[in-house]
Amino acid sequence: MRCLVGGVGKPRLEQLGCYLQLTLNPERVCSKKVGHTLYFKNYVMNKPHLLSRYCFLLDIDNKKVFYHALLFHHVVARGEDYSLRGNTIFIDERTPLFEELKQNKLIIEAKEEDDEPLALSRAKIQEPYISTAYFFVTQNCNLACKYCFERQSETENSHKGVMTCETMEAGVDFFGKLARLDMSRFNEKKTVIFYGGEPFHNKKTLYFGIDKVHSAMKEGLLPENTKIIIVTNGTLLNDSDIQRLKSYDVTLTFSLDGDEISSKNRVYPDMHTPSWAQATQSYVKCREAGINLNVACTLSPETIARQAETLSYFIHTIKADNLGFNVILDNDILHVDKNYDDSAAAFVTSSYHVLERHNITENRTRRRIQVFDKKHPCLFDCNATGGRQIAIAPDGSVGICHEHVMDKKHFVSTIYDDFDPAKSEKYREWKNRSPLYMDDCQSCVAIGICGGGCVINTERKYQTIWKADVRFCKQTLAILTMLLKKAIQK
Repeated sequence: MRCLVGGVGKPRLEQLGCYLQLTLNPERVCSKKVGHTLYFKNYVMNKPHLLSRYCFLLDIDNKKVFYHALLFHHVVARGEDYSLRGNTIFIDERTPLFEELKQNKLIIEAKEEDDEPLALSRAKIQEPYISTAYFFVTQNCNLACKYCFERQSETENSHKGVMTCETMEAGVDFFGKLARLDMSRFNEKKTVIFYGGEPFHNKKTLYFGIDKVHSAMKEGLLPENTKIIIVTNGTLLNDSDIQRLKSYDVTLTFSLDGDEISSKNRVYPDMHTPSWAQATQSYVKCREAGINLNVACTLSPETIARQAETLSYFIHTIKADNLGFNVILDNDILHVDKNYDDSAAAFVTSSYHVLERHNITENRTRRRIQVFDKKHPCLFDCNATGGRQIAIAPDGSVGICHEHVMDKKHFVSTIYDDFDPAKSEKYREWKNRSPLYMDDCQSCVAIGICGGGCVINTERKYQTIWKADVRFCKQTLAILTMLLKKAIQK
């Protein structure tokens, strides 16, 4: 996809292979500077009309496509005569192209008309309300994955960061109270995520927590359809655990990065012994037992380099149904080269087609497809943004993002306090952390499907939550290119 003219006023798009890259340089545009005029025959018949600031003229498979970044409308030019100068298109009003552009609000009468779709999109952002709760059952882990910036191996932290059953009980009660702060939203989807470290490193509290959540659902303290997820590396599961989990309505999310070579970063604390075989065996046993399963795949350089082997592993070896690809967050432990962002974006989009043929859902791409098809803007990329999430540390302290459990940054309360996220300054700030309110995103073609990427990744790089997460930008732009290609083919 190539941007010819777009984000009228302050273009920030730069051609990058087959898709677009967000750049912070407002002077650059993919192919032409705004103000450059494209001349066509019969120019004398054309009249000037104002283009929406969300209108982008894209070159997709040698077709000129007008795309509205907030309304998701696209119009393919079919040889009609027109010219462009800045925010203005000169076009014959008798042509079908003119009618289509006007109907799809790509041509507007006045600049103020663009305020309406932005205002309507922003209006979809609700007040902070907690729908997801992370419980750090333990911060300890039996592995020492080379790209993990927490690196809490059991050898160094055998007695630190372990949640007690008493804290778990108080935490579930706390989540229930937050869910009931607004009874009009009580039956909205709720999710409990048991996290770590490695949750099965503290099985006593883990199973107590599952039982407690089920009791809360039965008593009406949490919605009866509350989803329970356990994020695990899979190496501590035994046959007894699998049988016990089978009796629960839970979902296990396994951290798996592909075949054995692709998974070389997932090692035990000696930094040499691989965990791949045990994790794979546990996954297969859980699948055979009928347990609901997800896969979280970190896109390490090794995984990306072995795309065919990685996908074959997910499709044929473990027979996955659902998986999500996660880029490596910026950290001081594993450094990636300058091509990593591009390679990760290309991996995600090209893998989607392969997985789709085998009825495997890739979650990040699926969410973008739903947004595009329903023409409903993606407001956020995670539950922390929007002020919809709590993370409960082993000591009972409460924060908005689970990635900060170690340093307690953005932790604002405890499970023993009378806390209301709608009254929290931190939660109210994060409520609006959306591309719809971010300056960097206003002239981006992907503003409608993005969600804003990872707040923590942005904050580590720029010391603010209000900058664009370029690593996720590239992935989103690649997905948008794929979606527009499919839409045009239809």
